Amino acid sequence: MKTLHSGNRIVLLILLPFAMAASVPVSLADETSPPKGKGSPPRLLVAYYSLTGNTEQMARGVTEGIRRVPGVTAVVKQVGEVTKQDLETADGIILGSPTYYANIPGKMKVVIDDWSWKMKVDFTDKVGGAFSTGGGQVGGKEHVVTSLLLFMLSNRMIVAGPLYRNEKTGSVWGEPGSSAMTGPLDPGVSEEELDSARRLGERIASLVKKLKAR
Repeated sequence: MKTLHSGNRIVLLILLPFAMAASVPVSLADETSPPKGKGSPPRLLVAYYSLTGNTEQMARGVTEGIRRVPGVTAVVKQVGEVTKQDLETADGIILGSPTYYANIPGKMKVVIDDWSWKMKVDFTDKVGGAFSTGGGQVGGKEHVVTSLLLFMLSNRMIVAGPLYRNEKTGSVWGEPGSSAMTGPLDPGVSEEELDSARRLGERIASLVKKLKAR
């Protein structure tokens, strides 16, 4: 409420909330991040680059694994559609990439580099994981996973991979990430490869939930 004096008259102006909200630029409103902290549910971002659909299929497997952990929210996006708000509000980030000539595709590399150089996102202590796809039996898929993890470590993140268990011996081991061979010798994404993606999603979600509860 605001009071104006005009001669002998007093004029009362009531500023309505919707009028004030309408004056806020959309670009600024879109960058407002939801509150974070122990009271907010853990949030995971799955960001991937896919042209043929194979890496996208693995991303869906990762998301299924995340949903195995109660209370953890998953946001899934093509890497080029990820916003600064997506990155800042995520407690964990899982990156997926195809393998081009034994390496990360140039377009994806430019995007994730810009998260640091242009967006100035603070990745400190977010939990990270990675997965890849590629046509060959070797072909560089593990190199792509390692490169994505090194990007995360260089940006002060905590990284982890899927866990496996030998039911006969009881031994448990971890791997750097998940991958799928999608070339002529083994086209598409198999159920076994989707299982590795699910394990990755479940592991990162469990870690995020545990760390956020502290």
